[in-house]
Amino acid sequence: MIVYCDTSFLFSRFHYGDVNHAAALRLTKKFDGGDFAICEVHQLEFPAAVRAAVHRQKDALPEHVARRVINALDRAVNSRIFLKRPVDMVETVAMARSLGETHGWRERHTAFDLWHLAAAWSFSAAAFLTFDKRQARIAKSLGLAG
Repeated sequence: MIVYCDTSFLFSRFHYGDVNHAAALRLTKKFDGGDFAICEVHQLEFPAAVRAAVHRQKDALPEHVARRVINALDRAVNSRIFLKRPVDMVETVAMARSLGETHGWRERHTAFDLWHLAAAWSFSAAAFLTFDKRQARIAKSLGLAG
């Protein structure tokens, strides 16, 4: 079973001080034995999102903590706890556009939100782990457990 994790889940999973850290650990355990998949875009978006948290006006993440969080994901990928899978960019961009057309008129979704859902779909993932309620609704409509 393929388990796809979006950036909000990965941040919570690797940042011990995050409000959703315990929930991320429970979800990791729930899907124990599954193949936790990430792709190239995670390796771009995740560090950028963590670095952006350093610059928040309220509750800024200390730089040394941000570096630890980024390094933790890199170690998990290098040790094959999270498996890096190639993604078909043409297919996933088309799917993300379709998801945007279907769901984007009712509520706000970022390009990365839609793209992660499309990547999970292209991997035939059984589960999509996120703490973003809007993404979770679309994942559920695609038949992905969470």
